[in-house]
Amino acid sequence: MQGLAGVEPAEFLAAGQEPLLKLEIWVVDEWINLCDLDGKNYVQNINISLGGAGMTPNPVQGTWSATIFNKDGVFHPGSDSEYKDYLKTERRVKISVGAMYDGAPEYWQRIIGYMDIPVFSAPDMNVSISGGDYMKRLRDTELRMPDNYFGTLEIFDSESSEGTLGGELYDEFDAMEIEHEDDNVDEWTPTNCAFISQADAGAPSGTHVGQMTMIAPADFASVINTNAINANVTAGKKYKVAFEYKRLSGSSIAVGIYQTVFGADRICGQIYGLSEDVYTEASFYFTALKTGIIEMWIAYADLTNGQFRIDKISIKEQTTPEWYRYEMPVGCEGIFYVTLDEEPVWPGEQNGEGWYYDATPRYFYFDEDKDVDPGDTNLRVYYYTVQAAEDVVAALLAKAGVVDPATGIPYDDAAAALATLIAHDDYVEPDVQIEKVWFNPGTNCLDAMKKICERCDYRFYFDYDGAPVFRPKPTADGAVFSFTDPKHIASISTYQVTNEIKNRIVIEGNRRAESVREDETMPSHWKGEAADDDSIDTYGERTLTIKNHLFQTQDSIDHVDTGMCGILLAEYKDPKWYSDLMIPFNPVPLGLGDNIQWKERLSPTSTIPHSGIIRDIKIDKYNVTYKCVHT
Repeated sequence: MQGLAGVEPAEFLAAGQEPLLKLEIWVVDEWINLCDLDGKNYVQNINISLGGAGMTPNPVQGTWSATIFNKDGVFHPGSDSEYKDYLKTERRVKISVGAMYDGAPEYWQRIIGYMDIPVFSAPDMNVSISGGDYMKRLRDTELRMPDNYFGTLEIFDSESSEGTLGGELYDEFDAMEIEHEDDNVDEWTPTNCAFISQADAGAPSGTHVGQMTMIAPADFASVINTNAINANVTAGKKYKVAFEYKRLSGSSIAVGIYQTVFGADRICGQIYGLSEDVYTEASFYFTALKTGIIEMWIAYADLTNGQFRIDKISIKEQTTPEWYRYEMPVGCEGIFYVTLDEEPVWPGEQNGEGWYYDATPRYFYFDEDKDVDPGDTNLRVYYYTVQAAEDVVAALLAKAGVVDPATGIPYDDAAAALATLIAHDDYVEPDVQIEKVWFNPGTNCLDAMKKICERCDYRFYFDYDGAPVFRPKPTADGAVFSFTDPKHIASISTYQVTNEIKNRIVIEGNRRAESVREDETMPSHWKGEAADDDSIDTYGERTLTIKNHLFQTQDSIDHVDTGMCGILLAEYKDPKWYSDLMIPFNPVPLGLGDNIQWKERLSPTSTIPHSGIIRDIKIDKYNVTYKCVHT
């Protein structure tokens, strides 16, 4: 509880104290009180719903709304008033509730946050303003690649994937050399197209090229060299095919290497989608399926008329270099994201363009068919490291630009946010370590915070002064505030609810293995459940299913003592009793998760004591309603 220096909160329950409100906005470099702006009170009404340690791990945002009297349009952005820009979106706002105590005003700050969009209403001369506490920053901030993971970055100098290339195996005299143009063209068999040797001074070879012209639209058009190299290839060996091409018309072509295996043509490697209008180098790799001859195909990838030229065909055997793999540092728990020359590279085959990772011995490497040029510090590998839950919470606060309550400016970094978390009276270290922490691109920081809270069964909220709080779920053994006299409470409504019952808990966590290995099998998820048969028999089956990839061990899901399935089942399997306590003129600074005691009068001579945990707080100007779950 917030408390007030030198004053006991219970003293404010005494009748006869004059209630006070304060609504302040941050303008330039000071707080401006709209309840006393140049001696005038412009605030007609205030409503607050306080955030705090809720019943579930869902972070609870505090919200507020107010009606401002806009006499003579002084707050309207079109006026010439000095107040015309006071009410606008993203303005910082704090609201305090208090009373006159021994003739002097005393206040408790109840909420601090931001203003949403103000609405100016005519002709009643009002402005409706509303907003939320600092949770708004988490809600409004989305995580984007590569900022949506938690770990570190390793930077490498990329090494060439070229390896060692053997001698030229395609010895048709520079592909289409003029002295041998007839022999060269004769090696190719056209289908639904013409293939000729064409003089082209602008070609890479500076002489003649092969020109492929589609005769008419057809289902298929190609040229095939059925004996593309004079020397046979060797089964299992890798070869590089290179050439230059130019599109004159049409859409695109594909080039591939085939071999005849058991009477059928089998593709060894190919490249497609070639459609550049200037001479462009292209290449791809293939692995020989058998020892023998190969066939080289050039085919139209569409059914439109087209014309292409090809030059400088080359086929060479390749030997992969020994330094093809990059060793990751100790502590690497897997690869999250990779860029090469500032371009993303994705895991898996990716048509020969992807990457793989071996956890033992921590080798990162590219697909053997990917061309990699040597470069200085141009390979950036973002990788996971084990994260403490509280470190992730602090990092999310920093990423979202949450304001440090001590300075009024956003946290410089996660370390500063963590220091605020740890300094709070309610802080208890969760002792939860997570191997791989990431969130899908576009996930906002509030949803990410929810997943962290689910994993720990913790609660996250912002305190009355804007301090972030990360604490265990509230229990009945905390400090207690007592309403000592029934007359302090205007009305009590007691009821039981069953709609919160969950008697089967199912948790599906992260995949057991990431699909980043060539020999990866079908992935499965960490999964478990717990159920209570007595509750199911009485109330019917009511299932709570949680899908959260931050559960990354089986024990975290269904361990007999610490598994979250059992913890949540114990919390939700039985119906609960609630009481709504309406307190007129009550500035006592209780918060969600606080333990309270009260007495309920059953007759003029009979009262019964109750105790509970506050689950919801609504403040309507001077009236406060506490929703409490009985303990």
